[in-house]
Amino acid sequence: MAKEPINYFRRAEKYRPQTVRTLLVAEAPPPAGKRYFYIPRAMSSKLPVEKDTSLPATIFTHYFKRRPETLEEYKDFLNKLRGIGVFLMDIVDEPIRIREKGGINQENLQCLRVKIKAFRSKIRERGIPIDDENIVFLLPRPHYKKQLDEEFPKSKKVRWIDFRLSFGERR
Repeated sequence: MAKEPINYFRRAEKYRPQTVRTLLVAEAPPPAGKRYFYIPRAMSSKLPVEKDTSLPATIFTHYFKRRPETLEEYKDFLNKLRGIGVFLMDIVDEPIRIREKGGINQENLQCLRVKIKAFRSKIRERGIPIDDENIVFLLPRPHYKKQLDEEFPKSKKVRWIDFRLSFGERR
């Protein structure tokens, strides 16, 4: 029997704060379509945090200085993020692969760039009133930073590793 596709919107809304104080922004859900930031899971902490390039490791280490090792702890971390007003959205709603073995998938990168132009409308449609200064784009690669700077000049653009290693910037 085929597995139901993930309803990314419903999963994220479960942990959406009443008032979003910090909007974290990622490219898209993971390309394999099997995992998602808002689907709790146990994580390993065996790999040094500097080398753990997962989005959950990046966000949880930034805010809590560690990764959740159990399903319950992951849920607790999501609830704590909700409590401090932190919410994650993706620029593209469906899984998309930007980096491939041969380099960058230019077609998918172009799709992402087009979605950046519509992202402000997407935030409004989700009913999230937020100033650009409180939007943080988490960048796994710099290939579209220019478009982000044009559309969101006052927002922060931070490489994943820099965000992961800059512990505890709570608001």
